[in-house]
Amino acid sequence: MAKTVLILSLSILLAILLVNPQGDFPLNDDWQYAYPVKQLLETGQMSFQGYFSPNIVAQVGWGYLFCLIFGGFSFTFLRYSTLAAALVGVFLFCATARHVGLKDAPIRLGGWLLLFNPLFFSLAFSFMSDVPFLALMLASTYCFGRYFSKKDALSFSIAVLCCLLAFLVRQPGIVLLPALGAWLLWEKGINGRTVAKAFGLVLLAALVYWLFEKWGKPWLGIEKNFVPVTQIYLDQIVNSPGHFLLELAKKALKTWIYMGFFGLPLIPFLWHLVPKNGFSLQKCLIVLAVNGVLLLALHLGEKIFPFGGNILFNFGLGPELLADVYSFGVKNTPQLPAGIFYGLNFISQLSATLLTYILWKQSYEYSPQLRTFLRFLLLANLLYLPLMSITAFFDRYLLFPLAGVFLALLPGVRIQGHPFKWGILAALSLFSLLATKDYLSWNRARQQAFRYLEEQGISIRQMDAGYEYNGWYNYHPNPIKNEDRSYWWVSDDTWKITFGTLPGHQVLHTVPYRRWLWGGQQDAILVLQQIEQ
Repeated sequence: MAKTVLILSLSILLAILLVNPQGDFPLNDDWQYAYPVKQLLETGQMSFQGYFSPNIVAQVGWGYLFCLIFGGFSFTFLRYSTLAAALVGVFLFCATARHVGLKDAPIRLGGWLLLFNPLFFSLAFSFMSDVPFLALMLASTYCFGRYFSKKDALSFSIAVLCCLLAFLVRQPGIVLLPALGAWLLWEKGINGRTVAKAFGLVLLAALVYWLFEKWGKPWLGIEKNFVPVTQIYLDQIVNSPGHFLLELAKKALKTWIYMGFFGLPLIPFLWHLVPKNGFSLQKCLIVLAVNGVLLLALHLGEKIFPFGGNILFNFGLGPELLADVYSFGVKNTPQLPAGIFYGLNFISQLSATLLTYILWKQSYEYSPQLRTFLRFLLLANLLYLPLMSITAFFDRYLLFPLAGVFLALLPGVRIQGHPFKWGILAALSLFSLLATKDYLSWNRARQQAFRYLEEQGISIRQMDAGYEYNGWYNYHPNPIKNEDRSYWWVSDDTWKITFGTLPGHQVLHTVPYRRWLWGGQQDAILVLQQIEQ
């Protein structure tokens, strides 16, 4: 295990050096979570800016701690906090794999697979809540796993504490408590004692949720900043149950296909199980036909991978939140042909089918300890997934299920064999590295463009600098809607920061950067001024 820790630690350090997390600028939605950290540092009071779903209180505390350590507020320091959480999360994943009986080689493969998963890796270089949430969920599940085997009160107490902290990052963290209750009924049978324990865990989860909603948020003075997700969820169930179930089915299908895509690197290590589990030619033809029909249905529904996810898009990572691409739909960034994504969609379906079949067959050969733990993970995810997609479905919500799928499949891998086995994982890791580096690079270029406009005496109220900048520097509760400009907090967009040109605008300034994912080609962020008609 010491060798595994050393290899993964060096991998993480090298990745950080290659990507470079430096830059005092917001990314994606993290400006909303950074604001209370800044307020705590400057005023000693927590206050929020924006309107969002996750609780994030524990994450704010984590980011605040890192800013205190490094001597002040900076988005760079906040990214350090998430990278630290990522490091902890990877090691907890490996510790969990060790606890359920896996050997060092599969554990290293799993740790690498999680670390360089495009969603996990990209989010680790932001102050988004997903990676800290996953780290706490893994801490809780690891301690619950220890409790299952050792029945010690300390493991149980730490597991519950981590569960509550996860809840204070994102609400679905609390599902681990009712999941434990359901697990008790499954493992121990339905009797008076287990029913009482299960009911107590559900009651504890409900009480924690209610106390934070009715007492915690008002006490902190932050209740007006949260989307009322509970009410939305209940309204959907009561008022449109058919539509609600249909949407859940759609999201379940997307999740399944994403699992197939991110599980592709495991296929070469599991291939030896295919003949063992009787995948005949007839079965292969049936699988191809069924998945072909499914692909056609997705095409007709205009829902093709990567499903408009928040992190993974076309051939890159991180949302392109500048007006020309995001608001006006101008293709000013490099794009792969649509046909490639139809191919990826179909391959991901086949991968998901194969992985599902292998897991179903192999699980009967797993140790009792591993099967016990996987039942708990299954129950936790059956509760987690419907709750995480109440108001929207984003790819970044899938980190916890992905970690569970990796843990479930790793016992069947065979590491020995041809070095080409590592090809898919190496390619996906390289994609994560280069795409994340590009994401940080163009955002650094945007920061320079923003500083240029400031030096010309142009304020944020006169420009559209992109979603994050207008949110961070020009947030106001009731933005004025206008069809001719971005829907975010734009007061006037005479000047715009963009990826490329727009009709009716002249280029005032360019900030060059390189796109390493595209072979190091030169690109630039533009500063545009609207031409008076």
